[in-house]
Amino acid sequence: MRRWRDVHRSRPTPSLVVVAAVGGLLAVALACLPTPGTDASTIAYLVPVASCTAVTALAVVRVPRAHRGPWWWLLASQVLYLAGEVSFARLALRGDGSWPTSADLLYLAAYVPVTVGVLRLDRGRSTARHRGNLLDAAVLSLSAATLFGVFVVLPTASDGSQPLPARVVSSVYPVCDVLLVFLVARLVTGPGSRPPAFWLLVAGSTCTIVADVAWNLQQLTTGGTTAPRWVDVLWLLYYVSLAVAAASARRPWPRVETGEDAGGLSAPRLVVLAVAAVLPSAVLVVMSLLHRETPVAWLAAGSLALVALVVARVWDLLQQLRRQSQRLEAMARTDPLTGLANRRTLDHHLARVCRPGTPGEVVLALLDLDHFKAYNDSRGHQAGDDLLRAASAAWTAHLGPRGLLARWGGEEFVAVVVDESVERATALLDELRALVPEGQTCSVGVSRWDRAEPPAEALRRADAFLYAAKAAGRDRLAGPRPARTADPAR
Repeated sequence: MRRWRDVHRSRPTPSLVVVAAVGGLLAVALACLPTPGTDASTIAYLVPVASCTAVTALAVVRVPRAHRGPWWWLLASQVLYLAGEVSFARLALRGDGSWPTSADLLYLAAYVPVTVGVLRLDRGRSTARHRGNLLDAAVLSLSAATLFGVFVVLPTASDGSQPLPARVVSSVYPVCDVLLVFLVARLVTGPGSRPPAFWLLVAGSTCTIVADVAWNLQQLTTGGTTAPRWVDVLWLLYYVSLAVAAASARRPWPRVETGEDAGGLSAPRLVVLAVAAVLPSAVLVVMSLLHRETPVAWLAAGSLALVALVVARVWDLLQQLRRQSQRLEAMARTDPLTGLANRRTLDHHLARVCRPGTPGEVVLALLDLDHFKAYNDSRGHQAGDDLLRAASAAWTAHLGPRGLLARWGGEEFVAVVVDESVERATALLDELRALVPEGQTCSVGVSRWDRAEPPAEALRRADAFLYAAKAAGRDRLAGPRPARTADPAR
């Protein structure tokens, strides 16, 4: 019965999304009708907050159990926000204008579950973490932190007319807003899926940031105690966005497979990062030109930190380019199926070992899996690929540092062994026949480089001996000596 309920809950119910969206937006509209600052406005403001919290709670229990954790955290934050709104409304209706209040403690506490929930959702979007995306988010956050510090934190902290608790709480709010900026930047810049719930969370968090900044600037400029109607709307849109996001998250966010070098720079991202990086310096220049009192130390420290982050980002891009170059080089030198050296690498190796004065004897062998086409046709191409990989791995392990194995093409391989004794090298190559997996066999043609001819000529002779081995019945080695027949035990 429990299993049936879990399956039933995971089924999409679009009506819940519609109800949450329409109901939340209607509640926002109702909240905007009363004049801000009145008792009616205070009570009306609680309607969408409470309704959206209830919708979020109903939606979270419909999220699949295995993916419900982050949404519980987000619901916890919304409950704390609701408690803060209720506490604020109670004080406002009583005419209590004290500051700070218990509502502020609840508001600030809500940032903790918001952070945990968003980070856990972001971690589940992708299979890998990327340093470049994290640095991008850090650049945006540090730029915001510098400006918030100049225009909000410093003026608030230095306001001697306010008691210390009020100054502390007023300074903590911008710090929490910077944390929200980081969360939004982390979501937007990070790799992974972007379902509707993702964009709803981004939009709701952005509304909160804009509303908080506007409210702080109003406090510093006009000193008003009542938020404008449009600021209330932005705050309410956060609750609506979270409720609709939870209602649309009954299916888990798709987990996207991403490579380790997904932290590249697109043109729009580069423009945004450039603006964020130069913004504190630009503000410093403008304020100096306007002869305004400027917190030079704060802006300079922020600009220097941004330069350090930009340098770190450039370094990360260089590391990414180096890794990509190494992979491209490896792809150019290896066979994609077996990981062995390809013909290009084989030619380079032969040119290196087949030189006058090279110590030891150079023995080449062409190996061909017997009846490979029939094996492929009867078991399928995937089984054929598995056989090629398994055989090449076994042969490479047996040759070890004494020889090089390369894929010649199809089911043919080339082995190059350098040894003091031709007989010992040939015996080593003959042992490879016993290592073919799945009860299959192979034929081997062997030749010796005569220290004067081009390596291609030695390969041609090995190929001729390979055909001789196949013509003699397969599962044997043929070379410039009597052919060895198959082991009777095989």
